[in-house]
Amino acid sequence: MSSLKSLVELTYLDGGLGPRVSRAAAADPQNAWLTLFTISGGPIIVTALIGVRTVIQAGGASTIQFRHSVGPTVLDTGITAITGDTVNTLYYVTGDAGDAVIAAVGGVPLPTGKVVATAAQYNGIGLILSAGNIQVTMTAAAGTGSTRYVLSYIPLDPASAVVAA
Repeated sequence: MSSLKSLVELTYLDGGLGPRVSRAAAADPQNAWLTLFTISGGPIIVTALIGVRTVIQAGGASTIQFRHSVGPTVLDTGITAITGDTVNTLYYVTGDAGDAVIAAVGGVPLPTGKVVATAAQYNGIGLILSAGNIQVTMTAAAGTGSTRYVLSYIPLDPASAVVAA
């Protein structure tokens, strides 16, 4: 495992989100799982998982969902509508599998890592994921859109690494 010193240093890299891995834009998968990132060597804390619309989503009614390939384990509810989303729409995973993906054009709030009023309103600092793949899917009516993705993370083991698929 990483030393406390190295974890603290990584926490404060790149504005506190850790190293960043970018994946080039790709056509939205329609009713299939597309691997975005591969985690190897050990677990990580995902501090941000963001999609950025690059080509308008021009299909019929459609939704987006992210998952980890181990299990597989869904990372959100899969109910966020993406129908007609314009270029630069942002998609953000909150870190709570019971939440929908946040989608917005102007910006999305990042979790604060603080308890807000009650524990039920806690915003965490990210997802802890083991080695495996982070994937995305969109329902079959997705049409002809494309999205690029960015992942920030903190490795929890010296061998932990993430690469774009």
